[in-house]
Amino acid sequence: MLHLFTRIARPAGFSALLLCTGTTWAQADDQLFESDEGEPQSTETEGAPAEETEDSFSWNVAGGDIYQFGTDINGGGSYSVNRTFLGAGMEFEYSPALTLDFDIGMEWDNYDFSGTGDFTAPAAGEPWGSVFDLTLSAVSRWKLDDNWRMILGGFVRWSGETDADFAESFSGGGVFGGAYVFSDDLSLGATALVTTQIEDGLLWIPSPIVDWRINRQLFISNMRGPVTYPASLGLEIVYYLNENMNVSLGGRYEYRRFRLNDDGPAAIRNGVGGERTFPVWVRFEWRPIEQIRLHVLAGVNFGQRLELENSSGTLLSEEDTDPSPFIGCFLDFKF
Repeated sequence: MLHLFTRIARPAGFSALLLCTGTTWAQADDQLFESDEGEPQSTETEGAPAEETEDSFSWNVAGGDIYQFGTDINGGGSYSVNRTFLGAGMEFEYSPALTLDFDIGMEWDNYDFSGTGDFTAPAAGEPWGSVFDLTLSAVSRWKLDDNWRMILGGFVRWSGETDADFAESFSGGGVFGGAYVFSDDLSLGATALVTTQIEDGLLWIPSPIVDWRINRQLFISNMRGPVTYPASLGLEIVYYLNENMNVSLGGRYEYRRFRLNDDGPAAIRNGVGGERTFPVWVRFEWRPIEQIRLHVLAGVNFGQRLELENSSGTLLSEEDTDPSPFIGCFLDFKF
């Protein structure tokens, strides 16, 4: 079955920290369709506890790439970016009611700035180049009863431009939350993440948990996307063509903040870069076998904003950009 709370430490930028490895709340793709008698298949025997069928230990690896096409920056200049994602994790079932997860997530963002303008002026050209993000996390999940699920976890994160000061690029925090399983068709809840920020104060971010089966093929969910590019701060409408293929329309909020290196003009040395955006996408998923999922997606980033700060967090420049299209591909393995 799919796993709700499934991805805190497979981060696709900052927002993916809100998703956490979790208990079995969402239905598996091969259980979405009706039985021979025409009734939806249940995953549990009525009046009896569900039989534990999963292995006590499992692991997963996932990766992908997104290319964001060039877009104009207000005040002059343009930029594009290629994002590469990689994640791996281990899941240990300590008991039927307690599961532990240990995960690592990585992201490489290769930015390409061209032209000059108000945003790039403090940097006298290119404000930053390649940015690397690494997150390590540990998460515990509890099944309190047949309906309630709880989660508690912590993480450390390093995010910085190539050759940035390693010790000055750390942040960390924790996540906690819960959800209620109303039925086989509906699970709702929320998580809250608190984290330190590079040259900024504590940040609290709430995130909903939604997995709602409207009918045997149509879902509203933020738990069914690629492991390394989840819809944590957003939502997807998912339509299953069959048990092995689905298409979806989704959107979310993304925020990235990272340390700069000591190259360039004195004003930006060891400074801080930031990027905010709201991507909207169409995604196609194919599962050739149970353990493998392939995702292809295309979309547009709206509401983009770039930020450039000095080493103490004082804003030097900030500009919006035009919408930018993107395409991507992801591959997930779970064993």
